[in-house]
Amino acid sequence: MQVKKLSVTPFITSSVMAALIMATLMVATYSQSASARSILPEQNDAAAARDAVGDSMSKLEDLNKRIKSQEAVVAKEQERLQQYQTEKAQTEQDLESRKAIFEQKSKVLDEAWKSRSNY
Repeated sequence: MQVKKLSVTPFITSSVMAALIMATLMVATYSQSASARSILPEQNDAAAARDAVGDSMSKLEDLNKRIKSQEAVVAKEQERLQQYQTEKAQTEQDLESRKAIFEQKSKVLDEAWKSRSNY
């Protein structure tokens, strides 16, 4: 009769191997999570900075448009001011000449009253 030899080694080896494989997988999974640091804060910071740049560019464009518009208004008002100043100078000249004519006509009237009184 032959006695069969029981082999305990394959059972131990396969369970040890399974545990070893399982441990390796767990270590790999957890170490990857630990070493793969989250970059979400940096992404959020970069997005906020990009938005701030966009906001500043929009504000600058708006201000440039307002400045250009205001410069046009100022140029138009300066032209109007120049017209008023020219008109004022002409009116002052007219006033002076009309005063001179009035003084002359007043003298003539005074002379007429005097000559009437003499009759």
